[in-house]
This record gives sequence, C-alpha cells and structure tokens, in this order.
Amino acid sequence: METKKRGLYATELKYIAIIAMFIDHFAYIFVPCDSLAHGIMRFIGRFTIPVMCYFICEGYHYTKNLRKYYTRMIIFAVISHFAYSYGFYGTFFSFTQSSVIATLTLCLLSVNIVNTKKLSIAYKLPLIAIAAFFADKCDWGMTAIVFTLSFEFARGDKKKQCIAYSIAATWYCLPVIEYLIKGQFDIFAANWYKFGLYIPGIVIMLYNGKRGGGKISKWVFYVFYPLHLLILGYLYYNYI
Repeated sequence: METKKRGLYATELKYIAIIAMFIDHFAYIFVPCDSLAHGIMRFIGRFTIPVMCYFICEGYHYTKNLRKYYTRMIIFAVISHFAYSYGFYGTFFSFTQSSVIATLTLCLLSVNIVNTKKLSIAYKLPLIAIAAFFADKCDWGMTAIVFTLSFEFARGDKKKQCIAYSIAATWYCLPVIEYLIKGQFDIFAANWYKFGLYIPGIVIMLYNGKRGGGKISKWVFYVFYPLHLLILGYLYYNYI
C-alpha cells in the first residue's frame, strides 16, 4: 500500500516565509553589510517574496470575495506603509518607498487584469505597465509583478510554474552573474545573496494545494509584517 506524501500546506509555506522575512530584515537593520552573516541571512530572506507572489496568484483564484480581498490588502498596505517608513527610515512619514504589501496589492491587480475577459490585450498591457510603474515606488518594485505573472501564466502545472518563475529569477539575477563573469568580485560579494531566489522555486514544488491552518492563520502575515518592523525600528533607533 502506497503512502501518500503529505507535502506542505499553504499556511506552513507562509510561516516559513515570515521567518525568512524576519531574518532578512534583522540582517538589513542590524548586521554589518560586509559580513558573511549578513549575506547568509539575506540569502535566506530571498525566500519570502516569491512565496508571497505565488499565493497572491493562488489567492486570486480561490478567494470567495475578491472585493474583500482587495479591501484587506489596501487597509494593511496603508497601515504597513507607516511601519515600513519607521522601520527603515526612522520616521512614520517618509514617502521615499512604500511597503511590500502595497507591492503585493498591485500584483493582485495585475493578475486581475490578466484574467479580465472584457479587456483586450491592447488594454491589458498598458494597465499592467501602469501597475508596474507604481510598484516601482514600493519594496521589490515591478520585479514582484514579474514573479507573480510568471506563476499566473503557467498556472495549472506546478512544475511549469516553477520553471517560469526560475526564468524570471534568472532575469533578476543577471547583473549578479555579470559581476562574476567580469571579475568584479567585490560587487559580486555584496550581491551573491540574491541567488537565494532560486530556493522557493524548489520548495513550492512541495506545496500540496491545501490551505491548512485555521481562520486566524490568514491574518498572521498582515499583522506580523507591520508589527515586526515597528519593533525592529524601535530597537534600532533607541538602543543602537
């Protein structure tokens, strides 16, 4: 009798992504950028954004109420902007860049545009370009939209999704590869951690297609994201 492989639930993947995000932000704020520890911690942190992009894609197709999904994303994007501003800029009112939740909201919009049958491609392309323009004012920028759409266009075949995503990750990592080829080892040493983006493409293959967790679990990321930035920012600006 064959034993079915359990795989990973969506909730478990998201919890791993949350831990990776915390490690990444802790390294960014507290760990010297020329240290090996900084590189390793940020390598681990590359796990987060592709996983979140993947579940934005999945969430669009599984949500029972798209309007509520948008509302939740927008509310927490606004809240998180001030936490992001404080955590990385030391003030609640910096508008240099907004948080990744704002970026993910634009990723959701991009998936929505792609799946709107009433729109022709002549409208879809400029609308996605506009979303990408605004995403570049946020953490991860248009790269997050590229990652999300790589999952969306290959949806229905997890293996193809991961291949499509890996191609997108390679596009993002091309400058780092170029530094290595050109022998610019000092710049490469400061950017090698970006290769951590390849890990999610492997781990997502373990996703079993089930949400897992309870009703509260879907709120964990939304609450943890601004909260951990406020705490890290407070510790840095008051004790370092």
